[in-house]
Amino acid sequence: MTKTERWLNLIAFLLDHRYAVTREEILSQVADYTDDWSSDDATRRESTRRKVERDKRELRELGVVLETQKVMPDHEDQEVEAYLLKPKDFYLPYLSIRAGRAPAPAERPYFLPAIAIEPAELPILRGAAERVAQLVGTPLGTAAQSALRKLSFDIPETGVAEEERALYAPTPPAFEAHFAVLRDAVERRRAVRGRYYTIGRDAEETRVIEPYGLMLSWGYWYCVGRSRERAAMRVFRVDRLKSVALVDGPSGDFAVPKNFTIASYLNRAPWELSEQKPVTVRVRIAFPQSRWVIGEGLGRVTTAVTEDGGSELEFDVRNPDSFVRWLLPLGRQVEVLSPASIKQLLDDARAKLRALYR
Repeated sequence: MTKTERWLNLIAFLLDHRYAVTREEILSQVADYTDDWSSDDATRRESTRRKVERDKRELRELGVVLETQKVMPDHEDQEVEAYLLKPKDFYLPYLSIRAGRAPAPAERPYFLPAIAIEPAELPILRGAAERVAQLVGTPLGTAAQSALRKLSFDIPETGVAEEERALYAPTPPAFEAHFAVLRDAVERRRAVRGRYYTIGRDAEETRVIEPYGLMLSWGYWYCVGRSRERAAMRVFRVDRLKSVALVDGPSGDFAVPKNFTIASYLNRAPWELSEQKPVTVRVRIAFPQSRWVIGEGLGRVTTAVTEDGGSELEFDVRNPDSFVRWLLPLGRQVEVLSPASIKQLLDDARAKLRALYR
């Protein structure tokens, strides 16, 4: 592991915690420290302790605002040093345009500060950045190109190039109407009837759903509820529902179980959005995609670093189709180690994809 990769792992670990973490937590949980720290060799333990101190010092020299606090761990009888990295001290502030003589806008709900730019200043700023960006191959030119991307993202109405716009998945034309019906059904405890496209079977079927709640996850809206046809809990993607309508009469009434909470579904990955029995899937992911997967907290790391610099992880998969579709864009970076059934599903999906583009 390179020093830069270790720094990124440490930064990601600190940003993932809203509270100060102790040096022992860093040593025992951050990759490239854990092996030496868990060793019985006192020399190796002392060496990795010095490595952490050196990394903290060098990150501060780079401008990373690393706070030091005193905390009392559960297993200690005295205070120890802990470290905190706040997002607002690490990420760049949001840019906005000051409207007339109105005061600068309040901070956006991202816990990050905002900088208001006068309308007359913006074309000057953009023009200067564009001229400096022409210094191709220089550090200053690269920095100016990065500044232009930030301007384009934060203030898109100021003449942004098409390739700098954010892309999103479009929703079907009837999505808003269907969503309104589902929201009404959730509030009134009324069942709905509609046609639902199941991507795994590539089929559209009539479903009667008792919607317990709605949630936004991984960029898609989902309806969590009981399927009367299956007499079991199911999770439905709203954009795959068609002809959604309330069920009239007494047969449309239902009661939500007292132990149901939508929060239990919110932090699940798409392949976990099911009540089916989970299957443990072992996957090898090559570098650099492995770093992103670990940083997102997906799966359980079984081998932190493999020969190719990647990692081996385990996933609890309840919905194999969703899991395979997540793996597909990773291409050759990913290999399913077990079970054979999931490996075959991925191989089949790759073959269909190749045939489609061929």
